[in-house]
Amino acid sequence: MIKFFRHIRKNLLNEGKTNKYFKYAIGEIALVVIGILIALSINNWNEDRKDHLRMRTNIKSIAEDIQADTVLLQSTIALLKQEMEAGRNIIPVMESKNRLIQDSLKFIMDFNSMTTTPIINKTAKTWDFLNSSGNLSEFPDPKLLKMLQEYYYGYNEIATNFTNSANPVRLELRKLKYELFSDSEHRKFFPTNSPIVPNAIVYTTIFEDKRVLPLCRFIGSTATYFEGRFKSLESKAENILDYMDKNYK
Repeated sequence: MIKFFRHIRKNLLNEGKTNKYFKYAIGEIALVVIGILIALSINNWNEDRKDHLRMRTNIKSIAEDIQADTVLLQSTIALLKQEMEAGRNIIPVMESKNRLIQDSLKFIMDFNSMTTTPIINKTAKTWDFLNSSGNLSEFPDPKLLKMLQEYYYGYNEIATNFTNSANPVRLELRKLKYELFSDSEHRKFFPTNSPIVPNAIVYTTIFEDKRVLPLCRFIGSTATYFEGRFKSLESKAENILDYMDKNYK
């Protein structure tokens, strides 16, 4: 093709057709410019297509992360509900004058459940990568972006508050439990798949140690508070997954 154009230019010059030569040269330059513009457009289209596919892949990955979050949230909510129920069962007994226990095994299992310490770790590798790389500025869906920003901000806030304020008290009660009960008595109800009622001295120790009741009250209170917060967060996660399912199948 290049030889063909060169041959035309040579013939025009040899024939002394200068005006035609300049017109032809201008036309040739125009063709080259048009060719370059077309090539750039095709390249930009390919890059935009790659970016679009890459962002859809990231959105799919975020959906998988949030799906993993919902499993953890559901487990955490279940544990908090268990602590709430345990608090409703054992705190009134500890606060009463006669301290009458209707079911000794249930009482000790409820007490033990209040020492459970859920670990809250969100799955956000893709979201954190997009944040750190600055790619969120190219996020194609403003509505989804806002939903994700609110979700991850809320998750970080709740997880931090729970880790800093709720879990330390549960750990304190757990440590106290090992301090108050002998190993042989403790093993009767934890850890075991077939718990049995421990010696009466275990119950007496729970009632008489002045540290136990305030810790149980605090744990029951924080279980109620954070259970509602985590349920709200779970609802946001489900709304995001529904939106993604409808728009990014």
